[in-house]
Amino acid sequence: MVQDTGKDTNLKGTAEANESVVYCDVFMQAALKEATCALEEGEVPVGCVLVKADSSTAAQAQAGDDLALQKLIVARGRNATNRKGHALAHAEFVAVEELLRQATAGTSENIGGGGNCGAVSQDLADYVLYVVVEPCIMCAAMLLYNRVRKVYFGCTNPRFGGNGTVLSVHNSYKGCSGEDAALIGYESCGGYRAEEAVVLLQQFYRRENTNAPLGKRKRKDLSVV
Repeated sequence: MVQDTGKDTNLKGTAEANESVVYCDVFMQAALKEATCALEEGEVPVGCVLVKADSSTAAQAQAGDDLALQKLIVARGRNATNRKGHALAHAEFVAVEELLRQATAGTSENIGGGGNCGAVSQDLADYVLYVVVEPCIMCAAMLLYNRVRKVYFGCTNPRFGGNGTVLSVHNSYKGCSGEDAALIGYESCGGYRAEEAVVLLQQFYRRENTNAPLGKRKRKDLSVV
């Protein structure tokens, strides 16, 4: 199913560059599957996929062919901060690391191997990200500096959202000088399958957090979702 509905949090004049990029629901479904896997692994259920910017056109041509559509996904990621013991192992970082690993034929350091995640650097100008929750401020900044083409997200992130809810990091290039002046920002649209994303988050926050100190493991605060 290919459609283009949802809330546009883009405040820049880059619409012309993204006219050919339309929302493709099969990719958000794939991101939700990654989020479900994260939940099963005891992680905050956030998942994402990266696709080439022209994949929406290809998806329209191959509508109904699930196998062909899945092959359009170039990288997948899901939260792994507990599993990998790395604070930067958010879904977006994991996906970009995977893309970088492919580009360098496995020669780069990576999150799973204890590499320097802060050094993630991959030109994403031809890529679109589908993620079930609005990127946090840190991930939004990483996507900005790596020049991602466009972001589609599910539910908003009221505490840490970097694509318009707390800060508009995707537009924060305005007024920059020096090397940062080359940043063009990226378009961000939210509200896709948001209810499903919220359900996954609620399931996580109702659980006992076995990674928390004893006495503080029961999480009852659902206000974050």
